[in-house]
Amino acid sequence: MIRSFTEFFLAIAFIFACPAFGQPLTIESTERAERARKLADLMARVSIHEAQVTQLLSKGPVPTTDFSLPEPPKKAIPVPVTPPPPVFIPVPDYPEASVGGSVKEVSAPPSFDDLVPDPGAIASDEPSSGTEASSGAEGNSSVEGEEDLEDAYAKLYDSDIPSRHTGYYFGPLIGFIFPSDVATREPNTLLGGHTKTNHESDSGFLIGLQAGKDFGTIRVEGEYTYNGFDASGGLKASVHNFFSRLILEKELGDRIDLRTGLGMGFGFVNLQKVKEYTGMGFAYDFLLGCAYRIGENWGLQIDYRYSLTSANDEYDRLKSHAWLFSASVDL
Repeated sequence: MIRSFTEFFLAIAFIFACPAFGQPLTIESTERAERARKLADLMARVSIHEAQVTQLLSKGPVPTTDFSLPEPPKKAIPVPVTPPPPVFIPVPDYPEASVGGSVKEVSAPPSFDDLVPDPGAIASDEPSSGTEASSGAEGNSSVEGEEDLEDAYAKLYDSDIPSRHTGYYFGPLIGFIFPSDVATREPNTLLGGHTKTNHESDSGFLIGLQAGKDFGTIRVEGEYTYNGFDASGGLKASVHNFFSRLILEKELGDRIDLRTGLGMGFGFVNLQKVKEYTGMGFAYDFLLGCAYRIGENWGLQIDYRYSLTSANDEYDRLKSHAWLFSASVDL
C-alpha cells in the first residue's frame, strides 16, 4: 500500500515534469533548477509522511476502558442501646402529727411603732392598755405613709415646670414690619429701557398662620403671611407670602428656648398707585428669636425677621425688617 502510494506521487511528478523536458533548449537553466528543487521537496515530504504512517501502524492496539462499577459498601446493622435505669428518689418519712396535743403560740416580734411613741398623739389621763396603744400607733403610721405617698406623686406629676411636647402644632402670628424704600419701573418709549420712581415706605403690619411639627430641637413648619404698608405718593403695597421654614432651638432654661431659622418660598406682590404693579417671585427670610413655654400644650414666640423678595420688570426687590409675636398650640 505504501509502495503504490509512492509510485502514484512519482507518476504525477513525472507527468508535470515531461513538458519541462520537452521545451526547446532556449528555456533557461534557472527554471529547470526551480522545478528540480520543488520535486526534491515533494519527495522529502512523501518520505516523512511514509515514516509517520509506518510509526502509527507499528503501535499496539488501544487498551479498552473498564466501565464496571465497584460493589456498594455493606450497611452496618445498628446495635440497640439499652437506656439507663431511672433514678429513684426515696420519699422522706415525715413525723406524724400528734392528735390532741397542745400547740404553743409564739408572739410576733415588736414593731417599730410599738417601741417609739407617736409625738403627735393626744395625751390621755387614763393609761391605755398595750393593745390600744399599739393600734393607735399603727393607724397613725398608715395615715402618715399615705400622706407622704401623695406628696411624692404630687411632686412627680404636678410639677410647676411644663414639660416640652414633641409633635404637631399650629398657631397665629402678628407683627410689625419696617420695609425699605420701594422703587417702581415704567417703560421709557423715547429713550428705551425703564424709568425708575422711588417711594419712601412707611411701617406696616403682618398677620398670618403657621403649622408644623416639633422634633425636639428641630422644627419644620409651613406659613402664610400677609404684609401691608403704605409709601409716599399714595402707593399701597400688599404682599402674600407662602413659606416653608426650618428652625433650630436650644434650651436656655426650664421654659425658655433660643431659636434661629431659615425660610423660603414664593411672594405675590401687588403695588397700587394710579397704575397697578403686580408680580410673583422667589422670597426668603432669616429668623432669630426666643420661645417661652407657658403651659403643657402651648407657648409664645418673639422673633426678628429679615426678608427679601426678588425683583420684577415693574418693581425693584422688596426688603423689610419685622418683629413678630406668635403662639403655638400642640395638637
